[in-house]
Amino acid sequence: MIHIIHNGAKLLKVTLESEEITVPLNGDIVTQFTKIASLYPEENIIWLKEDTVKNVDIDEMISKFKAGYYMLSFGNINDHFLYPKIGYVTDGPFTTVSQENIFPSWLMQDTAGMVAASTINQFKASDYKNQSLEYFLTSIARIGQSQGLFCYHIPVKFNVLINSDGSNDALFKFVGQHYKKVWTFLLLFLLHRYEKISPFFSFAKGLFSPSLSTELLLEQKNYNTSTIAINYDVIIPTMGRKNYLKDVLLDINQQEFLPQKVIVIEQNGDVQSSTQLDYISSQKWSFKIEHYFIHQTGACNARNVALQKATASWVLLFDDDLRVKKDFSKLIVQALENTNAKAMTFSCLQENEIEKGNFFKQWESFGSGCSIIHREIVEKCKFDMALEHGYGEDVDYGMQIRNAGYDVIYAPQIQLLHLKAPVGGFRKPHVFPWEGDVVLPKPSPQIMYHRTKNSTLQQLRGFKVTLFIKFYKDYSIKNPIAYYKYFKRAWSKSLYWSQKLVENATV
Repeated sequence: MIHIIHNGAKLLKVTLESEEITVPLNGDIVTQFTKIASLYPEENIIWLKEDTVKNVDIDEMISKFKAGYYMLSFGNINDHFLYPKIGYVTDGPFTTVSQENIFPSWLMQDTAGMVAASTINQFKASDYKNQSLEYFLTSIARIGQSQGLFCYHIPVKFNVLINSDGSNDALFKFVGQHYKKVWTFLLLFLLHRYEKISPFFSFAKGLFSPSLSTELLLEQKNYNTSTIAINYDVIIPTMGRKNYLKDVLLDINQQEFLPQKVIVIEQNGDVQSSTQLDYISSQKWSFKIEHYFIHQTGACNARNVALQKATASWVLLFDDDLRVKKDFSKLIVQALENTNAKAMTFSCLQENEIEKGNFFKQWESFGSGCSIIHREIVEKCKFDMALEHGYGEDVDYGMQIRNAGYDVIYAPQIQLLHLKAPVGGFRKPHVFPWEGDVVLPKPSPQIMYHRTKNSTLQQLRGFKVTLFIKFYKDYSIKNPIAYYKYFKRAWSKSLYWSQKLVENATV
């Protein structure tokens, strides 16, 4: 284990197992940092800024570093040089960092952190000439996360003044090097529109900065072939898919590791109706089935009811039109062992689709019908009833998981076949109160609700502008001024109805 103490400009002290190492004298801080990594490629590196050393618990840092494909940083996210302006051009959860819990994010800080030297050695210091250490570390995480690098931010409020390079030069350069160049134009517009600044020179520098891209070889933990079973329940909401559900149950019945129980929530809005699932009681199963027949329809309510009935350490969330192979449960056990994950989503493929991924990675979404979650999550999160009968409840649930201090890991190696049954299901046509309005809300109120709930202000503004541009071609109004006025009304309608979703949500 290598400890590096720096002052933001130079390395001050480097130790290996308490033995001091000569600090490289040549080059800037990034060059020094990469030199240390190249000299000790098998080690893990802890970096600490001199003013923050006393505020960081080294043992805690090490305990959270589960494997060599992890990267951690400790700090106050408000001190990061990209935050919160990066939200103007970055969608998704990884820059909506929690101030309370560990959070999956590629926003790395130079105050304190930990990374494997083998990860650092895949980047060239020459690509980061005259850049700060924080820029370098954030770039590594930004490039590496999509390739299987697990990046986490741990909130720490330091009792010292942190000087971070929050200049527009660094912001535009980062966007220019890590995004398509068109985003530098959008960033310039958004800064002018919402912050009343027009940093043209910073924009020009970012526009002409060379793009950065590195293909990483990360040593994810050797794949464990453990056969130690886990204790799990399966929950399956269903509506009008008798035969499809039976096939799902038959697939589960063939698993090497059987569930403790399967909880089936059958829905039918007709209070005079009766169950269609006669085979649950007439056929013999290798596991217990708890069948509940309810007359309130909706996927959110059905899953919440099922989650309340689950008692196992793990809960497998399933759709009623899936097919899985016999080794499905065994692969889940192995994947959980290898990733230390508390929430994992599997590859849900339709007929003839091919999964291209082959490594675990942090995922920005969540699959409400193809995931497994730990009981800790079950006890803290539930599906938001404001999103009932609409879309987005799974993405929202994923954000709840992250805000609670957990992560969602995607496992492309574990694959399900999603039949997309043409009958039944939860998307029964539902008439929303705004559908008769002269000006229809844009985006849909469910999307607006999710955005306002789970995005930063900058992300919401960026989304608004990109939506305005994207849908211009789809509207019959081609006069730009008339379209702008119409869009403003549609956006206001969406905001209004998104709040009504909350007011009218059924608990």
